[in-house]
Amino acid sequence: MSNSKHFYNFVIPSIGAMLVTGLYFVVDGIFVGRGVGLNGLASVNIAVPFISILTAVTMMITMGGATLTSICLGKKQIKQANNYFNISLLFVFIFSLSLTIISLVFSTQIALLLGASDILLNGTAQYIKYYVMFGIFFCGSMSLSVFVRNDGNPRLAFWGMIVGAVTNIFLDWLFIFPLGMGIKGAAIASGLGQFLACITLCTHFIQSKGNLKIQMPKVEFEDIKNIIKVGSPEFITQMSQPVTIFCFNIVVMHFYQEIGVSAFSIISYILIIIFSIFIGLAQGIQPLISHSYGTGDKEKEQYFFNKGLYLNVILALIVYVIMLVFGKSIITIFNNEPTIIDIGYNCIQIYGMSFLFAAINIVYTTYFLATKNTKKAMFIAIARSFVFNSIFIFMLPILFGIDYLWSGMIIAEFVVMLIALLFKNK
Repeated sequence: MSNSKHFYNFVIPSIGAMLVTGLYFVVDGIFVGRGVGLNGLASVNIAVPFISILTAVTMMITMGGATLTSICLGKKQIKQANNYFNISLLFVFIFSLSLTIISLVFSTQIALLLGASDILLNGTAQYIKYYVMFGIFFCGSMSLSVFVRNDGNPRLAFWGMIVGAVTNIFLDWLFIFPLGMGIKGAAIASGLGQFLACITLCTHFIQSKGNLKIQMPKVEFEDIKNIIKVGSPEFITQMSQPVTIFCFNIVVMHFYQEIGVSAFSIISYILIIIFSIFIGLAQGIQPLISHSYGTGDKEKEQYFFNKGLYLNVILALIVYVIMLVFGKSIITIFNNEPTIIDIGYNCIQIYGMSFLFAAINIVYTTYFLATKNTKKAMFIAIARSFVFNSIFIFMLPILFGIDYLWSGMIIAEFVVMLIALLFKNK
């Protein structure tokens, strides 16, 4: 199989799987926006940063384990590859169960910490409680999807997520409109969709279609440390968007109050889909780069990196043009309030300029992660996820006023890109 065909066999299903994962949030947003209203939409958006912890920690463990698994498979170390795989699954299960218990007991307190106003408090708490109730299946489907793909079955990884998404769409409609369950219904629909996705993905291991097998692992501290160390940049990358949303929620609430948060919540849903494309491509090239690194094939390693970087740049430009041309129409899918459309479109026009730099940064982070350059990956991830985005989101509107509310991410991503290029050249 040619390198190019191998590349697309992994990248296309990976992008598809990430898009489907993003759709869980977006479909909830569409049905909540139409069936519950603007306050329901804002409530869900306030909850996103906490719920994203599920994704971020799960993907840290999963991508750390998947990278080490791919390297071991490249070296023909099947037993060690299986151990990394099963340790990862075990700790994803323990983490998701723990967070489910916390969210069931402290959902109102968590909503308050996230900045929910009195108007939004009950809706935010409800969404957190019922969404994370299914945490084991959310985390399980994300983790299994990556390992199924890395074990040579990217198509099943994609179709597993499709099954979950179709189920979610139908149940969202059923629970919100005919049954009138509101925000609670949207959360439960997502959970049941992920449950079916898990069942579908498990068929790969039940039928023994690859090298990996689900079994009780031999848990050693050194293996756990390696998984967390290698996966930490992925955690920080995954937290970039929720941290950015959290910062913008605070600033937008100050300037626009609840209607501004409702408008930005729509943009947040759109951003989830857009960044799913960039992250999906990066996750698709991860096993290819890691396997090439494991076999010592430097030429293939660079080929997959360069092709991934080039394609992500093209995708970023295409996405930005689409948003400029069809942005207002896309926003009306969620809500057709004129003020909401104006605020949202103004945001995406400016914010969208950062897509190009973000797409490059995500590929560089994954490349350094996949080749065990963990310190470089960690530095880039922290810089774009916690440091520069937070600084510029707050600083620009304070210094220059409301007209610069959406400009902070352009500068933040550009500065991080310069650092990434410097690291790669060295």
